[in-house]
Amino acid sequence: MGILNICNNVAIFLAELIYLYLIIPSTNVKRSIILLLLLGLVQALRAQQCTCTIKGVVHEKETHQPIAGAVVYLKGTNLATFTDAEGRYVFRQLCRGNYTLVCQALTFQKVEINFLLEKEHLEDFDLNAADEHIQEVVVTGKKEENTTQTKNTLTGAALDETRGKSLAESMQALVGVSMLQTGSSIAKPVIHGMHSNRVLILNNGIRQEGQQWGSEHAPEIDPFVAQKITLIKGAAGVRYGSDAIAGVIMVEPNPLPDSAKIHAQFNTVAFSNGQQGVLSGIVEGGIKSIKGLAWRLQATYKRGGDVKTAHYYLGNTGVQERNFSATVGYQTYHAGVEAFFSYFDTQLGIFAGSHIGNLTDLMNAINNPQPSSDYTPSTPSYTINRPNQDLAHHLLKVKSFLISEKLGKFSLTLSRQYNWRLEYDVPRGNRTLNTLNFKLTSYQGELLLEHRPLWGVLSGTFGVNTLYQYNLSSSYTLEKPLTSTVLIPNYETLSTGVFLIERWTKKQWGLEAGLRYDTRYSSVYGLATGGEVFHQSFTFANASATLGASYQPKESWLIKMNTALAWRAPTMNELFSNGVHHGSAAYEKGNTALQPEVAHNLNASVSYQAEKWAFEVAPYVNYIRNFIYLQPRIENGVLQTVLSVRGAFPAFDYTQVDASFVGIDVSAKYALAKRLEWATKYAMVRAKDVLNNRFMVNIPPDRWENTLTYRWSSNTYVSLTHSWVAKQTRVESNSDFLPPPPSYQLVSMQANYAFKNIQNLSVGLGITNLLNAAYRDYMNRFRYFADEMGRNISLRVKYAL
Repeated sequence: MGILNICNNVAIFLAELIYLYLIIPSTNVKRSIILLLLLGLVQALRAQQCTCTIKGVVHEKETHQPIAGAVVYLKGTNLATFTDAEGRYVFRQLCRGNYTLVCQALTFQKVEINFLLEKEHLEDFDLNAADEHIQEVVVTGKKEENTTQTKNTLTGAALDETRGKSLAESMQALVGVSMLQTGSSIAKPVIHGMHSNRVLILNNGIRQEGQQWGSEHAPEIDPFVAQKITLIKGAAGVRYGSDAIAGVIMVEPNPLPDSAKIHAQFNTVAFSNGQQGVLSGIVEGGIKSIKGLAWRLQATYKRGGDVKTAHYYLGNTGVQERNFSATVGYQTYHAGVEAFFSYFDTQLGIFAGSHIGNLTDLMNAINNPQPSSDYTPSTPSYTINRPNQDLAHHLLKVKSFLISEKLGKFSLTLSRQYNWRLEYDVPRGNRTLNTLNFKLTSYQGELLLEHRPLWGVLSGTFGVNTLYQYNLSSSYTLEKPLTSTVLIPNYETLSTGVFLIERWTKKQWGLEAGLRYDTRYSSVYGLATGGEVFHQSFTFANASATLGASYQPKESWLIKMNTALAWRAPTMNELFSNGVHHGSAAYEKGNTALQPEVAHNLNASVSYQAEKWAFEVAPYVNYIRNFIYLQPRIENGVLQTVLSVRGAFPAFDYTQVDASFVGIDVSAKYALAKRLEWATKYAMVRAKDVLNNRFMVNIPPDRWENTLTYRWSSNTYVSLTHSWVAKQTRVESNSDFLPPPPSYQLVSMQANYAFKNIQNLSVGLGITNLLNAAYRDYMNRFRYFADEMGRNISLRVKYAL
């Protein structure tokens, strides 16, 4: 019967297409209709129909009185919440699947319930008073924060489809996120038109500190560590500190297991383009004799060769990556400690055709439609030659917590990060030019108190954090630089911050307010061209604030609004850059007169979820005083280049203006039939220099995606996606070395099959750029030199024990 229904639905759908094709006279309109209906596409059901809800009320069994402040969490995830004054709790935007819901309150016995979540699940708890000698239990939950800001989550099948890709490539699955690329192997996420130091990344709860200021410095994070990636849109500086102007990306692993049983998961991914292979595995468990003790081991290896555009290979674009992480922790209900260590190591080839030896060849490379045959080999290679990047990142974290029945939960987190980045340049004549050599060491500490609910409706967090870091660019001693031929000098930075966030909830309403104050002191040591050592100091300080509200008039509606004040101090490259930034193939000049950026952010969202359809509309406004950006150098209306011993490069200068970023993110989906769903998402941002009434550079163009998904089960499906990226027309004349490339359209597909006879085994197939289109993307710094990647077929195998 199911097959007949499928055939009937397909026949009706095809008949409608034929009818439209026959009655519409215009060929162009026909093509558009066909694309919209047949390819009707993005990520909604790829995101595994994450529109389910769990809610209920927690009562005391004997008196049936509501229990306020009880902890309710989903076992094996980071999702947890407290009950309000009326004992109510709710989890929204969950994916379909099997869940274990746990409820725990002090002086009451814990309750666990297993169930299959398909749409909406109501679960009330009646808790019995606990015997004073009852065995302690472990609660592994995470209190929800930033409740009034727009959030998107990548998890489940949607996350599995991104396995083997970089963090930035994975994040593109979320509406409002694009990529800033440097060639085919280097990418970083762009949120609402902003990137780098304006996007804060939390790696397992720790603020990622690498050389993220560079446009071609990708985050040193293995996405296989994460079982969930959460995006918080808008300024979040009160909770996470300065720099979080555009948003926060949280890379979150699952909590450690709470049983001694050994679990494992293995992922294998193969890509046709670049002949790339990825292996990753996780093994975790506990020790029966020590209740509450758990551990996890994880490792990834990636190897890829030269990638291919639609018509030619790009020489020296291979990649090699080796990652490892280990976690061990011990927890009871009242206290716990966890240690985490990760090691990330990668070598990235830089397309050799972007490093040109003289001005004439540089301009020829920019103006030619295809790179020289010297840089486009006839067969791919795994060899990584100069120019390339070689970097390693270490992270050590220790986190502990203690629950006080009177005060709440205290948490202390300490961490150390070490980032070593080497960038090797192309040999010129008889000279083998090294390198940019950055060694950045960062120490962080954070003390939090999540106080007990006050009056049953008010909960909040008080925190103090600090950061000390030092960077060595040309020596092993901070105060004694050895050479002036570095992009940025040696420096050390000390930052401190204190904040308070309070949340009030009452029935359909939620309010959140926060205040924070930060200071940052930096000391710089460099060597001038004359050989003398210079020393400069900078002190910056500012306040951050947030005020937001959420309102749920009905179960299917949720309205959020948040306004925030955030800031960001200029980074050392913005102040002191003076040389070739080899990875981005540009000559960059800093400005020591730069002042801190101050952002005034307003964002809102309206979401609706029903049985057959759902949508979310999220507009935003971000006004930034003293916005810092890299502007192409123009003299007498002519774009300038610089000829150095490393070759000829386009010239850019750091400058400062007042800027506005206004945009909207829209997503929607509709169930066309029982198993067939259409989803769409659209992202738009408009950015201007308001002082000079000029368009800003390097702003993502409009993007519209549609997806059509047919699903046999939650893990067996096939989807087809059509992506349209507009031409960026909002640019000033003579503001770039090339005009923005034309708009382009891409078709991709995803399929996944979960074996019924072999439990926990699934195989996925993906094809990006299905039609092998030749195109260039405005957000790729190497669009001056080469096309984007052509067709890429991926095969994924996932097995869990």
